[in-house]
Amino acid sequence: METMTQALRQKLLQALQERGIEGCQDVFQEILNEWQGMPMNIAIIGVSGAGKSTLTNAFLGLKASDVGAAEVGPNETTTHVTKYEYPHPNNKKVVFWDMPGTDTTNFPIESYMEEIEANKYDFFLLVTHKRFREIDVKLAKELAKRNKGYFFIRTQMADEVANHKKAYPDSQEDEVVRKILEKTVTELSKLWKGDPNKMRVFLIDSYEKNKFDFPLLEQELINNFDGLKHEVLLLTLPTTNGAMIDKKAECLRSRIWKAAAVSATVATIPIPGTSFLADIGILLYESQFYFRQFGLDSESLRSLADRRGVTYDDLKETVTKALGVEVLSLGKRSFCLLLTALGIGAAFEAESAVEAAVVCLIPVVGQILAASLSYKTTSWLLKKILDKMHAVAKDLYDV
Repeated sequence: METMTQALRQKLLQALQERGIEGCQDVFQEILNEWQGMPMNIAIIGVSGAGKSTLTNAFLGLKASDVGAAEVGPNETTTHVTKYEYPHPNNKKVVFWDMPGTDTTNFPIESYMEEIEANKYDFFLLVTHKRFREIDVKLAKELAKRNKGYFFIRTQMADEVANHKKAYPDSQEDEVVRKILEKTVTELSKLWKGDPNKMRVFLIDSYEKNKFDFPLLEQELINNFDGLKHEVLLLTLPTTNGAMIDKKAECLRSRIWKAAAVSATVATIPIPGTSFLADIGILLYESQFYFRQFGLDSESLRSLADRRGVTYDDLKETVTKALGVEVLSLGKRSFCLLLTALGIGAAFEAESAVEAAVVCLIPVVGQILAASLSYKTTSWLLKKILDKMHAVAKDLYDV
């Protein structure tokens, strides 16, 4: 830890000398954005017309008409693997692959795994509509041989439930879904004939991301990974529900120490005003990062408004009123408005004044004390900001 701190201090000093406080800001953003450097590849495969492209767009948070979205159509559009990789708009290192249909003549099952270079992917989503076929099971068993993780996904549930209710108007949706799941698992078990624990089935509708098993699918996909890959996927996928918000809050809380450590390191640099400006930069950057992660930004609110059938202006007003300011419009000079709105501005101002005083009065010991003050105060402020945004997001999405 001590070696890391020394190396960080040297890096910050060099950045400060070369580019001033903006150089320091680049350094701490590099540290906090380590997760964006980890590549991940998720393959979505299955028979033609199963809804692979629509599911790809659901994970990307895009509509078919958006730039960067997978093409959606009635015919098999996926015929060549190298043409259909879709980097996530939140993190270009996370790529969802919309694979060729497993039942097309272009890729018979015998050569499919070699054609798609199966070993390059981190996880597989085996997609079907109405029922799983023998070809899906063969594919799963091939993946198991290669120690690759996978889930079975049955799509287009909204249409299936709606059609059932047309035939049986008095039926309850929960009961319909339960029967579909039972039937799906029974049919799949007859084909599977293996360890049932390796037969994870999710019923989803890619246009209804808050319904059926879609929230559970997202959570289980994220939980399938450990360490940095877990963080990568969690911070890349957009916020769509309360469960995702809680997961993100836990992850964001776990990285506060990194921001505080940078703040403490900057505080040991004996240049007046450096620590204060760096702390402002760190707090502003992280606050806006939390804001986006919790889906409180304009793009996320517009998407939520479309799903809920409410107006964007109403959602935006709710967020702005709850936080007291428009977070993404804040700059370094106006950041204290957020702290003041949250009732914690005085603590930051007091810490900055004390920190400057101890460094001036006792340079060597003062730097150590200033570092401690900076670490504790930055941690405390970020926790307060995080808790507030977490609560606002929960009220908004957990309906």
